[in-house]
Amino acid sequence: MVDRGDDSYGVICFIKKLTEDHPGRVIALAGNHEWINIMRFTRGLREDIELFEWNGGIQTMDSYHRAGYSSIPHDHLKWMSDLPLKHEEPGFFFSHAPVPKESYRNVLNKGTNEFTPEELTWTYHPDEFGVARDHGNGVVGVCGHIHQLRKGIMQPRFYEHYIYADSGCGCSPKAPLVAIDVTSREVVFAWP
Repeated sequence: MVDRGDDSYGVICFIKKLTEDHPGRVIALAGNHEWINIMRFTRGLREDIELFEWNGGIQTMDSYHRAGYSSIPHDHLKWMSDLPLKHEEPGFFFSHAPVPKESYRNVLNKGTNEFTPEELTWTYHPDEFGVARDHGNGVVGVCGHIHQLRKGIMQPRFYEHYIYADSGCGCSPKAPLVAIDVTSREVVFAWP
């Protein structure tokens, strides 16, 4: 939601209102950029501020400044800090980034079924099929975070155990926004 776009403020307002108007039906997950916002404002460490700036923070703040705010309002920060990092429905596990296989996890996290915020928001590997955990029992993972624009792919990728939903929207003016019915794997494209 907050990723180098021209109107991060408007996007947050829109999604926040959707979640408030339709609790339980609209579930927004925190991604790495929302997580950076939270860390920046709650911890205030230099490395958090630099991470924020390098990952679209300047554009985010410009958007809020254009909307008349000197900083991200408390209600927006509170809303972002309350966003879940994962969501489960029968047959599906949703997170911003793909949950990594055990072999890709930090040694301190191996063998646990609890995933760290970093694993749920930052996991990345060029081998989409190989990095993503098989949740077992037919559960399909669904994530965003990783597009394939460098390979010229502007659509979701479907594997038996994972759906990569990121089509690159927001990273390329040519890439579409997509909506996916995860049960049927039907995709609706909104091309720019």
